[in-house]
Formats: sequence, structure tokens, C-alpha cells
Amino acid sequence: MDKKDLSNIIVPPNATIKKTIEAISINGVRGVFVCDEDQELIGIVMDADIRRAILSNIDLNTSVRTIMNTGPFTISSQMSSDEQKRRLLESTRILAPVVDGKSHVVDCIYLPDFFDDMFWKTQITNSRVLPPQKVLVIGGAGYIGSMLVDKLLRMGYLVRVLDLLLYGKESLAAFNGNPNFEFMRGDCREKEIVLRALDGVNAIVHLGEIVGDPACSINEPFTIDTNYSATHMIAETCMREGINRFIFASSCSVYGQSDKKLDEQSELNPISLYARCKIESENAIHSSDYNHFCPTILRLATVHGKSFRQRFDLVVNLLSIKALTSKKIQIFGGQQWRPFVSVLDVCKGIITVMHSESQKVKNQIFNLGDSRENYQLGLIGEIIKDQIPEVEMVVLEDAKDTRNYRVSFEKIKQDLGFTSEYQVADSVKDLVTAYSNENRFRDFKDNKYYNELTLKEE
Repeated sequence: MDKKDLSNIIVPPNATIKKTIEAISINGVRGVFVCDEDQELIGIVMDADIRRAILSNIDLNTSVRTIMNTGPFTISSQMSSDEQKRRLLESTRILAPVVDGKSHVVDCIYLPDFFDDMFWKTQITNSRVLPPQKVLVIGGAGYIGSMLVDKLLRMGYLVRVLDLLLYGKESLAAFNGNPNFEFMRGDCREKEIVLRALDGVNAIVHLGEIVGDPACSINEPFTIDTNYSATHMIAETCMREGINRFIFASSCSVYGQSDKKLDEQSELNPISLYARCKIESENAIHSSDYNHFCPTILRLATVHGKSFRQRFDLVVNLLSIKALTSKKIQIFGGQQWRPFVSVLDVCKGIITVMHSESQKVKNQIFNLGDSRENYQLGLIGEIIKDQIPEVEMVVLEDAKDTRNYRVSFEKIKQDLGFTSEYQVADSVKDLVTAYSNENRFRDFKDNKYYNELTLKEE
């Protein structure tokens, strides 16, 4: 391997985080080595450390010393080129400094530089991912995940679920005894657990995050670890292990507030830690876009509908259950726009991506929903009142809600042929039937239906 120009890979210990970001943006190896004036190694900073600092609101004028790894992995300059490659591969790292006997940095080794020589290299083909392929669903016991597992099993897929079961295991009961279903309980923040979960799978759907602004605010370091750091690690592990299809569930909440109709190229305006983590996770996934790896990011509209792991902290579901139980609903504001999508259509969208030719979805972002399903919240109340006529709707016009945005879903419609099959009214009907005719959700006040309340119990 040719030696690299180290001028933009080495930064001094008095460099700010801001200057380090500039160096990483130029050098193309996703990290820097912090060295003294003699190029003796002091520490390493990777792009993941930068994103974590941003999410933690660390001042970017702070010294890079505050975020660097002071016990870095190194490779000896005395090793042959093949030995250096082997050592980097065995380390599960992307970048490493090559040092002499006095810890002076003399070169660096960067994993993507020798992808062509790696024995496990997998070429992307135009083939579709079809049954009986094995899919790993991280977060498969959750609101979306459990419904996706059901759909995949019905289609003939082999499905493995990795889930920590923060919200219990009732949602997986329907799959017990199914020979095509496998469950692993584990924390997706732990690399060894992720490596075991990846064994033998052909595609990954990553849903394993803390969801919702209130739930994310309970323990912000835990949220950043789970929603950003774990996602970054999982994407890089998939890339290293030669797994092609990786689908990440992001959120339309990354758009924040806007008076315009927003598409995938629109400016992002996050107003919560949840949304900021989604954006940094998207950036991390894009930075892992090498060779065979085929990541796809789906920005979900606000989800609604019944699930094996039911939630009543989502606006349509919450208003529906309140209408059924108290015969009164309150709408805060009412004029603000929000895009909506059924949990069934989210599953359909994920499977559509899995079945699409790789060149259509590789390193792409798609808003997942339907342009017809942008609603003002006041109209959501009217839709619920149509299904439950006796309900009283109170609009609190002075109440403020900073989440106001409409979203275009034309890209996923034009590129992949996806449109929603279900409307908000369909989910309201389903919930009315479940409660009134099937005697379900009578315990709707139980904490298990609310992410924030469940996590506060932990």
C-alpha cells in the first residue's frame, strides 16, 4: 500500500473540535490522529466521536482532547503490508495509525483502501431478496417490529429478532413455535451480541431505538448510546461482515417546522434529541457506504394503527382511545400539519425496499408515507368524530405545537412504486372495533402502552 499524506490526518492536541471536523472532512479517512510536534501519538478521534459530541451539545471550540480516545489501537511499522491488513481486520476497526518503536505516526491504514483484496468481498447484484432468505429485525418486539415480523413470516422469510425487551415480550407470543422464527434477547449496543445476531442473515432492518421525544429525554446519554452510537456500530459491522441489505428507520421529525412541503432534499431542522440522533445516524450510515454495502434510510411519517405491541402515545391512537373511553378529545392548536402512515404501510414500505433492485435503493433516503396522508390535526379530530359521533371535540387554539410540517412522498412513489393502502380513518375503525366489539385495550392506562411511562419504570 502507498503511504498516505498525513498532513490532514494529524492534528495537534490544542486543536479545537471544530478544526478537527474540518480535517476529517478533507482527509477522507473518517478520523484523525492527535499527535505532539514530533508526531508522537497521543490519541485518536473518529467521526463517531464528533457526532456524539454534537449530540451531547459539547462546545465545538473545546479542545479535541476532551473527546479523543487516549488508548488507541495501533499497528507496527515493522509488520509487512499483509500483516498490517490482517491486524486491522481482526481488530474490527476502520482506521489505525502505523507507528514506529517510539509511537511516532509514520503512516495509517484505512479499511476501504483494500476492499478489493478482502476474501469476503460481495458484489452487488440486481437480484431481489426473496424467501426463504433470513432477515434480522433489530427491535422486532416493538410497535413496528412485531408487525413486520408477522408480515415477513407470512411471506415465507426466516426471521431472527434481536431485542432487549424493554417493553415486554407479549408482542412475540404469536410467533412461538413457528420454525421460521428465532429470538435473541440482547442489547444492540454490544458488538459481540450484534455479531452473533448477524450470523447467517441476508438483510437487516434496524428498528431498535428509543422512540419519541418524551422517552428520549428521560436518560439522554442512554438515548445517544442506543439511537446513535449503536446504529453507527451496527452499520459498520454489517459493512465489514459483507451483509448487503441494511434498512434503517429514520423519521420525518428531522424536518422540524416548515411552511413548505418537504422532500428528501429539504433542509433539516431538528427540534428534539430524538430527531438529532436520527440525523447523525443517517450521516453515519452514509459514511459506511462502501463496495457491497446497500443501506437504505426510510424517514417515517407519524405512525398509527393496531400492533402486537400496541402504543397509545401516538397522536391518532391516543385520540382514538380517549374518544372511546372519555367521549372527549382535546386538539392543541389544530392548524398544524403532520404526515401520517399506517403501521401496516410501514411494513409494506420496508418489504418494498427489500424487494427492490439494489441500484434503486443503495444509499438512498426515502420519505415513507403518502402525500395524500398529510393532515392538519383538527381534521384528525374530525375523522375520529366521524367514527365516534358522540365524542366532544375541544380545540385549544392558543396551544402551541412547534412540530408543523407537510411532507412529499413522491420519490418513493416514483422510484419504487410505493403508495399507502391504509388511511387514518382505517386505523380509527380498527381501534373502535378492537375496543368496542373485541373487548380489547380495556387496560389502556397501563404503562406498557406508553414508551415514556414504561422507561420511567426501569
